Amino acid sequence: MDTNETMSVDILAEENFTTTGDECTNELPTVQEYLDGLTLPIAIIIAATVLLSIGTFSIFFKNAYHILHRTPKQFKTKSILLLTIYPLITLFGVVSVSVPRAFFLCDTVMHVYFMICAYVFFRSVLCMQYVDGEDALIKSTDSQSFSLRTPPLCCFVPLFKRAPVTKNRLRFVRMLIMQLPVVQTALFLALNVVFVENYPNFNRIILYFVPMIVISILLGVWGLNILVRMLAPLYSDLKLMGKYFVLQAVLILCRIQPLIIAAIVSSSISDCAFPNTLQVQKNAIFQLCLCFEMMVLSCWASLLYKSPSIIGPG
Repeated sequence: MDTNETMSVDILAEENFTTTGDECTNELPTVQEYLDGLTLPIAIIIAATVLLSIGTFSIFFKNAYHILHRTPKQFKTKSILLLTIYPLITLFGVVSVSVPRAFFLCDTVMHVYFMICAYVFFRSVLCMQYVDGEDALIKSTDSQSFSLRTPPLCCFVPLFKRAPVTKNRLRFVRMLIMQLPVVQTALFLALNVVFVENYPNFNRIILYFVPMIVISILLGVWGLNILVRMLAPLYSDLKLMGKYFVLQAVLILCRIQPLIIAAIVSSSISDCAFPNTLQVQKNAIFQLCLCFEMMVLSCWASLLYKSPSIIGPG
């Protein structure tokens, strides 16, 4: 009887151990644990992201050289700030793949820098300086240039008609865009504190932040769309739509793409033993895709910023 009970206990213990071993953990490995358990696919991804980052930096330095030598002084710094976003994202992509526990910090830096670029795009580079200020913009537009019926909130404001451009309306658009770096930085700073102090519950707590993050982004993108769609027909030689798209694509790829990759990886990968957990694998695949996409966008941006239009007014 005692022998049977002992055997039963051993069998149950073995079953429990197997079940526990097969389950995916949310724990992120340290760098040492990560390197000790490094697999060939992850090593290839790390090497590929490094090469893509080097390629993107090469494109950036070539673009920066062109801007410094052929662009009017008032546009140089701001244009380079905008183009820096592509190599910066690849750099932090490499860090994120190499140091799993740094992935959310890297994501925060990418996200906040995009929000800063959105305001730089609006205020200093492509809009107000290119059209010689708000007063010149108001004088150069026709009586019905201002429209709130633009994506992504066009369905929510269908009754608003086109109206003249005024300082108050431009101030409204400025506030929509200005809140992006302020609100997003505050939210992601708070999330980083949660990530460090209470990582086991991070995925649950972040759900409370998502509505505020999404609303802030929608309002900011709405403001950018209002402005770009108003200016693009008036200053077609500046290629505003193209320059805006290569910037907006960064936000789409950084925020929507991870959800798609997470769904695909979660449904297709069965081996998620520590240290190559599901989160590590999802992040590695995402960063590889992102680095490639940033290199492509950097090439596209170089064509737009090399156009004679950048010499523009000034």
